[in-house]
Amino acid sequence: MVVIFAIEPRSYRQVMGAALRSMRPHIEVVVLEPDTLEAGISRLEPHLVFANTPHASSPSDWPAWVEFRPYEEPPARASLAGRRWELSEVDLDDLLSIVDRTEELFLHTTRELGGG
Repeated sequence: MVVIFAIEPRSYRQVMGAALRSMRPHIEVVVLEPDTLEAGISRLEPHLVFANTPHASSPSDWPAWVEFRPYEEPPARASLAGRRWELSEVDLDDLLSIVDRTEELFLHTTRELGGG
């Protein structure tokens, strides 16, 4: 599974990426500058994206996306398999929960398609 962090400020994406690498070493974590996000998505085809902007496509086109804006209210909006919710704060448990739910979705979908 591939997870991209392309959020500002830089320190946030670096710390979040490092934390995820440490806590979920089997997941490929990519930290990108926000202005390279679209190229990164095309090249890597990630399963989950953390970015400052919402995804331009419809929720059905992208299974997992977190719009992360740490200095706004709410600081994060998540979308996973068509389900959307807001997070009033974002901590490590929230990050890991979203990653784990995305991984479960990915594994379930792969099994349904006969890939696992």
